[in-house]
Amino acid sequence: MIAGQRPKLLPHGRLVALRTRGVTAVALLALVAVLLQPAVAQAHAMLKSSNPPAGARLTTVPQSIRLMFTESPDLTFTRIELFDAGDASVTLGTVGYAPDSKRAVLVAIRGALDAGVYTVVWQTAGDDGHPTHGQFSFTIAPGASGTGRATTGGEAAGGVTAPGQLPPARTHHAGTSMPGENSFGAASPLYVAIRWLQFAALLTVVGAVVFRLVVLGFMARERAPRLTLIAHAATGAARLGFVGVTLLGIAALLRLGAQSYAMHGAANVWDIALVGSMLGKTVWGWAWLLQLAGIVGAFVGFARARHSSEARPFGGWVLALLSVAVLAFTPAVSGHAVSAPRLMGLAVLADGLHVIGAGGWLGSLLFVLAVGIPTALRLEADERGPAVADLVDAFSPTALAFAGATATTGVFAAWLHLGTVRALWETAYGQTLLVKLAVLSIVAATGAYNWLRVRPALGDIEGARRVRRSATVEIAVGVLVLAVTAVLVAMPTAADEVAMSAPAVASTRACPASFAASRCPVADSPSSSRPST
Repeated sequence: MIAGQRPKLLPHGRLVALRTRGVTAVALLALVAVLLQPAVAQAHAMLKSSNPPAGARLTTVPQSIRLMFTESPDLTFTRIELFDAGDASVTLGTVGYAPDSKRAVLVAIRGALDAGVYTVVWQTAGDDGHPTHGQFSFTIAPGASGTGRATTGGEAAGGVTAPGQLPPARTHHAGTSMPGENSFGAASPLYVAIRWLQFAALLTVVGAVVFRLVVLGFMARERAPRLTLIAHAATGAARLGFVGVTLLGIAALLRLGAQSYAMHGAANVWDIALVGSMLGKTVWGWAWLLQLAGIVGAFVGFARARHSSEARPFGGWVLALLSVAVLAFTPAVSGHAVSAPRLMGLAVLADGLHVIGAGGWLGSLLFVLAVGIPTALRLEADERGPAVADLVDAFSPTALAFAGATATTGVFAAWLHLGTVRALWETAYGQTLLVKLAVLSIVAATGAYNWLRVRPALGDIEGARRVRRSATVEIAVGVLVLAVTAVLVAMPTAADEVAMSAPAVASTRACPASFAASRCPVADSPSSSRPST
């Protein structure tokens, strides 16, 4: 540089472009860090112990198989098979809960057992619907007591409970229907992509309602009325909301197929009986049906809102609002919240409010960017800049309120699922949560930049362009936050990981009443678990 010469400054547009690429690169690196984490147990109802224990050498033939999980398994999703050394299936009874714990299941061994190696193959899922499966083996020693005789134990050995105990078992699958080596599960990349589509579409429909009823409503009350802008933006919001709920419906169908594939295998993905049982007898299925009802309601609401008139400016929006309120809580009813071991009601409430907060913040920002600003830029030349300024001024308090709700409910969920601060860096769930927070901080920093630097400079076309560019960065990084979230919700919580690492405690009622004390296999001990990943 020549002495005394002023340095050349990059144009503002060039600076924004460089900042955009830098922010995106950092966010992508954070996402890659999540995806490249070691494959841990990517599900929730994980096998903690078994009786017979994995690897045990028994001198007495067992009369039942007992599996203890880290959370209560749904019997509709639970299947157990027993194979001998020649891969022949051994006849088993009906799977039911153990009398002493709803986290343990029992199934009677009906077939005769001889000396040799036997393999137990199992699959289950908790209320969140995330499937796990695995297998372990035990050996019956030559000359063991009871070999060659079929079990004659009562129904207690099969897990069917007596009156006053836990609910009776529900039959869902024949043993031969187990998909076996199917490795598709809640944490599989395709399932993660489906959840990402679901979250993106859900935040879109929430954003549509918040943009129309809150942002445009605030603009109409607090600013000089811009009736043309509000009317056209409302119509545009209804159209984009209609697209969002259509994508949500597609994601719901894909999610149903993915769940059925994970639980039933490729050959039975659309088996009417199995899918119907899954939908009608599991918490996951009830949540899916609730989501379907919300999708239908929102679909009708947005369709009517597209044709609302000046006489009925909110036609269809009330139905859309009620439907979106239902939809916001459906992830909680089929995810971590509904499986929380404590404060489950508050966990579901916080999860639903978290979705509403994120949709009201990032979802409504999408509508400001994709609907509001383009509508304002179609006004007369002298009205465009002020109209964008009014729109952003109406959005800013909305974003602050909903972002605050997102942060508050997120902190509560983190406290509930982590348990301790150390779990943030000592567990895979905590480490992934840290990545999410890192990416989310980029979104928050971009929003702060918009508030402090871009918003005060609004009023002309250049200001409108600046806010459009910076809002695009905020939305792009928000999309990556959803991707990390789609991974996070398929992982075991820190509490799950702690439960898996804790030693199993033998129950004084570990054996069915039909066992004599001298014939009861050794106490429960940890068994191998292979999650669907």
